[in-house]
Amino acid sequence: MTVAVDTSTKVREFLDVLDGRNRILILSHNNPDPDSMGGGLGVRFLLEESLGVETTYAYRGQIFRAENLEMVRRLGIGMVDINDLDLSRFDGLVVVDTQPGFGHTVLPDDMPVDGVIDHHVPPPDTSDRKYKVRFRDVRTDVGATCSILAGYLMELGLEIPARVATGMLYGIRTDTADLSRNTSDLDERAYMHLMARADRQALAEISKPSVPKNYFTVFRHALNQTRIFGRVVVCSLGVTDNPLIVAEVADLLLRLDEAEWVVTGGLYNNTYYISVRAKDYGRDAWSLLRDILDGEGSFGGHGTVGGGSIPVKDLSQRSLRRLERRLLRNLLSALGESHTPGAILA
Repeated sequence: MTVAVDTSTKVREFLDVLDGRNRILILSHNNPDPDSMGGGLGVRFLLEESLGVETTYAYRGQIFRAENLEMVRRLGIGMVDINDLDLSRFDGLVVVDTQPGFGHTVLPDDMPVDGVIDHHVPPPDTSDRKYKVRFRDVRTDVGATCSILAGYLMELGLEIPARVATGMLYGIRTDTADLSRNTSDLDERAYMHLMARADRQALAEISKPSVPKNYFTVFRHALNQTRIFGRVVVCSLGVTDNPLIVAEVADLLLRLDEAEWVVTGGLYNNTYYISVRAKDYGRDAWSLLRDILDGEGSFGGHGTVGGGSIPVKDLSQRSLRRLERRLLRNLLSALGESHTPGAILA
């Protein structure tokens, strides 16, 4: 049973926690995606308009996906590599679209967390003992973090600028697949409210950016590596130079008629990334990832979408194949397809 959240109470509580601060750092998970970047835009606008406080949106890692790069360029999202910042200048920290304890999130050791706004299932081993969180708004029944923030702005009656509305709307579109998955009433209300204020030309350019020729080469390789085990579709990309392509391939393969579950994986640098997609709510992606990883690495999920990562020390092909065989065995066992022979995509 989902407990209703009094948005007006939450946004006031959030602002009260940060009232009186001078410089606030906003941070999301590594390699930020549209929901985290749109959420960053929303938090910055909220705090600057309501409290008149200076904010900085920092990130770790890289931005890989063509749509994400176009979003940054087209909307002028001022993101700063956290390694280039003097963290002693900040007297506040807000974490958006993630939570302390997730493996893909690295928080400053010497900064208390003032606020957490997210929609993912909390990590199994909560890190509240290490990070004392003053404000928390985590709603696992909501499809996108941007929807939560849009609710804040609607509650306060703030008129959202086109640039901010466009970024937040694109965040909702990507995390809910245009309101087709993991969607709540708040997602729908936020979507319509932001659509009326967004720059639709910019939204179209972000959604359909130009891509280099090798983008299609990667997909050709992925399709050749795809195997079908009954209702489960599996693809290993092997070593990749773009960890987000793992999720892109999963989104593509979910369109396959017989696919009920899609699991893709790929090794980038010293980390093996896994993406899970599903067509229904027979079970959630979070619990499937828990069974696949079986104590290795870290993971997070929401409804029909999830992702995980495993640190890899031995980068040899032999070690990689051993890891993938173990994950495949766990996957097929969890979904009752252990005795189903694999078929190529043809």
